[in-house]
Amino acid sequence: MPKWYAHCVCKVVWHSKETLSGHSVLIVEDEAVSRRALSALLILSGHDTQAVRTAEEALDLVSSGNVPEFALVDLDLPGMNGMDLIHRLKRDHPDVIPVLITATSRERIERLTGDQDVQYMRKPIDLRLLLDLLDRGGREN
Repeated sequence: MPKWYAHCVCKVVWHSKETLSGHSVLIVEDEAVSRRALSALLILSGHDTQAVRTAEEALDLVSSGNVPEFALVDLDLPGMNGMDLIHRLKRDHPDVIPVLITATSRERIERLTGDQDVQYMRKPIDLRLLLDLLDRGGREN
């Protein structure tokens, strides 16, 4: 079980389904256990989720008309990486709010994002912070 899963399970009590306006969230995560756990926690928190393993699957899903409000994108994916997917989403679907999720160092994230405005969360994901981000519609505090 991924370390962040246990961390998230403890945090789910901070929000109830009644206090959230559910959002549609696309999860792009190659690790099956992490993908299923994050999806389950977001569903329990009142959000609609779709979860896929690769960036290519995500693009297929979005091009078929399933455009989410948010896309939680792992950085290191098989095939196309998460940053390339985020670039494509921003270009082709500017209303989608992408959030990079990664365990990589802050220095690598800053190198990869450069001047671009890309929100990110480091693993282990703090579910409370993620839910707050979704509640704010992706806007910074």
